[in-house]
Amino acid sequence: MSSKHLKIYTAARFSDRARLRAARDRMFQMGHECTASWLDEVAKPETMTIEVFNKKLAIKDFTEISAADIIVVDTLEPLITVAETSSGGGREVELGFALGQWHRKEVWRVGPARNVFHQLVDRAFADWDECLEALDG
Repeated sequence: MSSKHLKIYTAARFSDRARLRAARDRMFQMGHECTASWLDEVAKPETMTIEVFNKKLAIKDFTEISAADIIVVDTLEPLITVAETSSGGGREVELGFALGQWHRKEVWRVGPARNVFHQLVDRAFADWDECLEALDG
């Protein structure tokens, strides 16, 4: 894409955050910044209700997406049934929020299109190696 410093937000299932940290670290080595602090999410303070904590997390994520030049949506997880899903679907909300800012940022996907909205991305990659190569180029 470019040799300039980019701010990149990664969206994925929360349960995949350990896997995404390696990609974040490679982005950093290339001189880019990963704005997705959810990859190292902190525990809820004991004095805060879950409702307030979740609201603060959602606002933080939207702020970090807004600050990014690129959002990369990871869809590499194996297909699972709805009954097996432990995710609240945050990745899809983040994607929708980023798509609504189409004129201000690029939206990339790593992995297969799992719904019609995944087809709206600017670039798609089979895996993180391909994506990171594009970022490094």
